[in-house]
Amino acid sequence: MWTDILGHQKQTEQLKQDIKSSLLPHAYLFSGLGGIGKSLIARTFVKALFCEKAPDVCDKCISCIKIEKNSHPDVFWIEPQTNKILIEQIRELQQGMQFHPLEGNYKAAVINEAQCMTESASNSLLKVLEEPPDKTHFILITSADRLILPTIRSRCRQITFSPLNKKNIVSYLVDKTNTSNDEAKQIAELAQGSLATTSIIDKEFMEGVLDRFENLVDKANASDIIALAEAWSKEEERLPLIFDLIATFYRNMLLARVAKNNATFEEKLYLDETKLRKIMGKRSTDDLLKDFFKVAKARDTLFNTTFNKQLLFEDLLFSLTSVCSM
Repeated sequence: MWTDILGHQKQTEQLKQDIKSSLLPHAYLFSGLGGIGKSLIARTFVKALFCEKAPDVCDKCISCIKIEKNSHPDVFWIEPQTNKILIEQIRELQQGMQFHPLEGNYKAAVINEAQCMTESASNSLLKVLEEPPDKTHFILITSADRLILPTIRSRCRQITFSPLNKKNIVSYLVDKTNTSNDEAKQIAELAQGSLATTSIIDKEFMEGVLDRFENLVDKANASDIIALAEAWSKEEERLPLIFDLIATFYRNMLLARVAKNNATFEEKLYLDETKLRKIMGKRSTDDLLKDFFKVAKARDTLFNTTFNKQLLFEDLLFSLTSVCSM
């Protein structure tokens, strides 16, 4: 139901209003950070299109139940296969969308991680969006809208979803997972507005990342950098978290520097405060700020390009430690 959605009230109200007005576009593009609820909103929106209580969602009628089970004959779900959406998937979707609805008034297709479409798949979808079949609606979901063809974006009504409010994440963790308030605040800080990220944050992993990075910055060599870059590049689900942990490392030093070294570090987060102060003493405020933005730039590259992950980490770590690559 709509009430199950955490945050995004403005966007969900817009979608409900679109259903009420019957002025539905043929295609939507839901964009925003991964793990903030876009897929849940897409599923809820599709339920609302077919629900007996539209634009509300009852989750009890046969349409809602079938959509929840991915068994509704008028609703199609496309997911990446080995990180790609292939032309064969789009062609199969195109065939299914050509026929009249069997049980509802519409046909709907949800394409998750739409940025994963191959060039041929994108061109095939573009042809469909240029002349969409009657009573059909497409919902493209992406965490990297810049990787989607501009000609596809221009044919969609784009709805942008912001990262979730930290207070919402803390409340969710405390109420739904029995997490303590202090720990929930630490997790929410690292989650960067992504509820999905909270499920992969654990103390042992965070301690390991920060300990290895602190040691690397304190006393680095090329072989250690390459080994660490290789190890981190394999952490597919936790890649954003690794960048956020490194950013926290520099943010703490910057906050302490601004406070003239008299304040304790704001975010403990398993950081070695003694080692941080030692490293901080070797760097100017400008250097720390430049390093912080290097991390932010690398994180942005991760989300918006197909850059080799190991090379991305190697470039970043060599830059942060001032060690010459081999």
